[in-house]
Amino acid sequence: MEWEYFKHEFHEAELLSSDEESECYFEFVPNFVEEIGYLPVECRECYKALIFWPYSEINTSNFKRMLESLPVSIHGKYNESVVVFYFKKAKAKMLAFLEILKEQMSQFGVEGRIQWRVSGRYWQDDYPQFFRSAKELKPILTDTEITMKEWLKQKGLLR
Repeated sequence: MEWEYFKHEFHEAELLSSDEESECYFEFVPNFVEEIGYLPVECRECYKALIFWPYSEINTSNFKRMLESLPVSIHGKYNESVVVFYFKKAKAKMLAFLEILKEQMSQFGVEGRIQWRVSGRYWQDDYPQFFRSAKELKPILTDTEITMKEWLKQKGLLR
């Protein structure tokens, strides 16, 4: 199954979870890491809230009904095994959202197990030296940190 994307906009509510690709520069991360020596802050401050679920028409229908009831604006995607919400620079908001999500899943009969992690599972696979666990990164040991955007501007790849 391909990814199904969803957006729920709650009137006048802050957008908690953004689209996966917004302000991410995945293709440049390996070059950044090779040159600079650490994961960019844009990757380190991105989190995923996850629902591991048994995919079915009933569960999907319950999930969609639940989304409409959420008192927040949220974007994400799902497939046959997982629902994903991305949070950029918002770990505390993500954790608060998980409490709402837990209540709403129970209320609407959405089956699944909630989990969260630092977003880059693929970065953890490629650069395990930067991770303590799926939920915790090792500290960056540098006096001056450069962001991915700053690095791309220096390279003339971003205006």
